[in-house]
Amino acid sequence: MALGLIVKTGRILTAKLLLGQAVDGITHCAIGDGDASFTDPQNPPAPDIGQTGLRNERARKRYYKRTFLKEDAEGALLVNGVRYLETGEETNTIGVFFRFDEAEANGITIREYGFFGGDVQYVASTTGDLAMGGVFHQDTNPTGEALRPGYLYEVKNIPDFNKISDTRVELVGIIKI
Repeated sequence: MALGLIVKTGRILTAKLLLGQAVDGITHCAIGDGDASFTDPQNPPAPDIGQTGLRNERARKRYYKRTFLKEDAEGALLVNGVRYLETGEETNTIGVFFRFDEAEANGITIREYGFFGGDVQYVASTTGDLAMGGVFHQDTNPTGEALRPGYLYEVKNIPDFNKISDTRVELVGIIKI
């Protein structure tokens, strides 16, 4: 499967972190069902480097684990043909882990996902790590639970995947510096 695209705002987030500015690194993963350009369920359109969010965000979740990784032929984590092992040793590779459990985000045809950092904030009435309905806007999306989406770091468009109640979706961002 093709790699995701690190977008312009992802590069800005990285620059802010390198300058020591007080922003969070990658903290959230959003899933969405795309827009009218997603016409072929098996061949999604390419993401755009200028994107600042998903084309149609439906849900987002806070990470449950961030850790250093190292390549290891016996590693339990397999991503794009490469096996990784979690390690306490400092390396140039990190993994950021996200899980949408069986009871979360059901009925969504996932066509796109992205990793976000910076100043992500949910609306005050949202409790927990999951926000549904996309980014809040008083006029165009008053039911969205993500108040501030933060900086989109990386986006990926994928063939249609239907999230249903007997399915857990695990997404792992692998970042090599």
